[in-house]
Amino acid sequence: MKICAIPFDIVYASPEENIIAVECALRLVEPDTDLVVLPELFTTAFVPDIDSVEKLAESNDGTTVESLRRWAKSFGFAVAGSFLATDGAGHYFNRGFFMEPSGTVTFYDKRHLFPLSTEDKVYTPGRDMAPRISYLGWVFRIVICFDIRFPVWTRNRPDDMYDVLIVPSNWPHSRADQFKILLAARAVENQIYVVGADRSGKDAYGEYLNSDSGIYDNLGKPVHDTRKGLIYAVLDKESLHEGRRRFPAYVATDKWSIEL
Repeated sequence: MKICAIPFDIVYASPEENIIAVECALRLVEPDTDLVVLPELFTTAFVPDIDSVEKLAESNDGTTVESLRRWAKSFGFAVAGSFLATDGAGHYFNRGFFMEPSGTVTFYDKRHLFPLSTEDKVYTPGRDMAPRISYLGWVFRIVICFDIRFPVWTRNRPDDMYDVLIVPSNWPHSRADQFKILLAARAVENQIYVVGADRSGKDAYGEYLNSDSGIYDNLGKPVHDTRKGLIYAVLDKESLHEGRRRFPAYVATDKWSIEL
């Protein structure tokens, strides 16, 4: 499974410009890539005020999702990330997506809204756990940015294991150390790969660097490299499963809990 994260500089509140920029970036992606991950709110960046949110939020059949469907079909790889969404009834969501080349799309609404901004006041938190997504023999889940601070929200379960956690983000460089620690921690505790796709550039909340995005293996080690500003990694399923067989953490934890 070859994954590419694109940490591009999002133009504030300008879906048209960002869609054009993403399409240009997708043309640079290596053709044998299976999945591309975009940053959180890739068409707008974080929009804090309700008036702007009302103007910019889209439904699931709007321009953003139609562009995603066209890209996935044209380029032949899945595309994941998040966008500013509405249900048409006055509720606004930071909505994750996983668009497959077949046109099948899975959505997830960010549950944990960032309280140091207005996200928790203007947006509506999701109610459902991250869905299970099967793609090319791998099982994915997607959460968004601040969600990774809540370990129970990404907990792998012995009877319903997943392999890769996707984390589209707008995480400022001033807290980059914490971002990387949390990505690695989620990888280790769940015995999975984790893909952190941060944005680049600047906004009212800080500066963002390409180097803050990363892909981590089940031991919490970075396994990515950067080419032409894009972050790549090839995931090895056999290595992942061998790690779980070698150290069956879930079985051991259950056993110790019973003994205690």
